[in-house]
Amino acid sequence: MANPLADLGWEVSIIAMDCAENRERVSIECGPDIAVYYYKPANMNGEVEQKIMLLKEIRPDYIYFCSFGFRNWIRKGALGFNPQMVIEHSELQSGIPDNKGLKKIMAHFIESLSVVYADKLICASRYLETFYRKRSKQFMRRKMSVLYSPYAYNTEVIDAPKLHLDELRAKYAGKTVLVYMGTMTRNYGLFTMIDAVREAVKETPSIKLLLLGRGRHLEEAKAYVTANNLDAYIEFLGYAPETMLSSYFELADAFISPLNNTVQDWARCPSKIYMYIPFHKPVFTCNIGEPKEIFGDEGYYFDNNQPGSLADLITGLVRQQLQRVPLDVTAHSWTTRSREFSNWILQKEPMYA
Repeated sequence: MANPLADLGWEVSIIAMDCAENRERVSIECGPDIAVYYYKPANMNGEVEQKIMLLKEIRPDYIYFCSFGFRNWIRKGALGFNPQMVIEHSELQSGIPDNKGLKKIMAHFIESLSVVYADKLICASRYLETFYRKRSKQFMRRKMSVLYSPYAYNTEVIDAPKLHLDELRAKYAGKTVLVYMGTMTRNYGLFTMIDAVREAVKETPSIKLLLLGRGRHLEEAKAYVTANNLDAYIEFLGYAPETMLSSYFELADAFISPLNNTVQDWARCPSKIYMYIPFHKPVFTCNIGEPKEIFGDEGYYFDNNQPGSLADLITGLVRQQLQRVPLDVTAHSWTTRSREFSNWILQKEPMYA
């Protein structure tokens, strides 16, 4: 939101860890009006102290926490001024099955602490909005202002020069191209996608599934693809450079974004979907959470536990049998989100728990 907020007249400063990835992202996404401050990698106490020193220098009216935890738990009394604390929640750590024992206890603690510590909360999913409205009431903070604000798309990705598009089109000529970008794990539907392609190619063999990303089940998936003679239909491309994303997205005939009917997936906001929708291609996803908010009852939905339901969508795409899903893409831009955020902060449209 940095650039759109600056366009609305806000003075925007970003505090980020000093690393090559962050500097690259800042160079791509932040305009000249955005002030960026870097802190050096350090242990928890060292990181917090650096952030306090930077905040004393900036002296903002509002501090926006992209995530909240011990490394962001700034002692208010150490600042010497009294900014408003705005905390964003984009997932529910206590709802992740892998977080057990002490991890789960600490997740519950941080979730509750955020309600006590914050002046305002932003929730990136409807599930989280409902969760934190209830939690605010439990902690006697009925007037806690809570904004539902999911992710959005970056115009920088859409408008970026498609330097590799001609090359990719030549490489995949005659193919119906499906793109998945994300973590390569079973839980994120990796093997559902593979099995769906295995079924779909029996009827529509002109398919190419491009998998962008890495993860703990990557090698197992590669072996599975080879064992099932699917190498001609599925490619593992690893992480794609930012400069290539617009070319891959323009190339795609459809995108795949698997989700599970679990608390973890209802609570999290699938950011990749918002990157896909401005390209006006079908997004094959699941009828829960934010996809349901975006596409309503007319989305291209499949069951992540039933590869055949995804295979049906793929064959329908190849045969040009899918109906177009109406969607106001501008409603999901960072310009729109920033305007809503600005109005909310300035109490033009107050929203209370």
